[in-house]
Amino acid sequence: MALARTILNLRAIPRLKTRADGTSAPPFVSILVPARNEERIIESTVRAFLAQEYPALEVIVVDDRSTDATPAILAGIDDPRLIVMRGEETPEGWLGKPWALHQAAARARGDLLMFVDADVFYAPGTIAAAVAYIEERNVAMIALLPRFELHGFWENAAMPQLAMSLFSFLPIWIGERRQIALLAVGGGPGNFVRRADYDAVGGHESLRDAVIDDVSLARRLRKSGRRTETVRADDFVFLHMYHGLREVIDGFTKNGFAIFGRSYLFALATVVLMLLVHFLPYVAACFGNVPAIATIIVISLTRVVLFRTLGYSIWSAILLHPVMTLIWAWIFIRSMWLTGIRRQLRWRGRTYDARKTKFGHER
Repeated sequence: MALARTILNLRAIPRLKTRADGTSAPPFVSILVPARNEERIIESTVRAFLAQEYPALEVIVVDDRSTDATPAILAGIDDPRLIVMRGEETPEGWLGKPWALHQAAARARGDLLMFVDADVFYAPGTIAAAVAYIEERNVAMIALLPRFELHGFWENAAMPQLAMSLFSFLPIWIGERRQIALLAVGGGPGNFVRRADYDAVGGHESLRDAVIDDVSLARRLRKSGRRTETVRADDFVFLHMYHGLREVIDGFTKNGFAIFGRSYLFALATVVLMLLVHFLPYVAACFGNVPAIATIIVISLTRVVLFRTLGYSIWSAILLHPVMTLIWAWIFIRSMWLTGIRRQLRWRGRTYDARKTKFGHER
């Protein structure tokens, strides 16, 4: 079933294509970027946005009270299309990222809004291609899926879980056709949404306590009867999300438990099922268990099909599935402990009361 879903999802999700600019009066686009302690990447990210082959855009970066060199780096970029805002202190009841994006949206002039994280690189033709797609399809929002840049053993072992969750474990092809809200896709690499539809569903005011605000926005749009679509932007959008195993674990610990609706039963059942289905066969195969060997062959085939399509390491596809499973089982257990039992959500130097956060679509 996972192999079949992988093939169906890869065939069903369209790819972004280069489009010639045939619009005499292109819609104005506001690119909205929250940035907190992003000195490692912020300059290349912003300069890539300013280098877009699209005539009508602005880039609004909200410096979310950074304590590193992020403000100085932004101050050194001289372009009239760049607006740098010093973020206000996060109010009670808000998480940092939704608050930063709420401030950016209030300042934005665009008919189209691009909500995007500060660690993403856009090729020059991305915005033009995205505008052409959303106008042609006449949808409320498109979510751009990037090409993940993976370096070193641990990133190649852990990060493919994101792609497998989307392409191998979820029936996204059905969700796209029937616009099922629970299967809506959104992401930090790029949520491209019409301003009127964004305002109609309450904007980030309605997502103020959302741990995963990008997915939640897509779900809110679909629940309101508006169409959203997922688009593969492998040739346009590039993301080196986390550097090394520690960043991977810390990054997903903050929202791992929220994925399960903060249900201990659901989370524990998932961890047990992961170990039984995705790790135990590798142990049993060492003792010559034939069904286990057959299971590993199908798992490996599924991963090879997906990894080859997405440009990941084939050796990782064949060898690192049990390592990936153990890493993510630990992430979910750690998230249950820290954000569930200890009720602490830690991110970017801030600590929130995890009981007051939600996935984001419940409101």
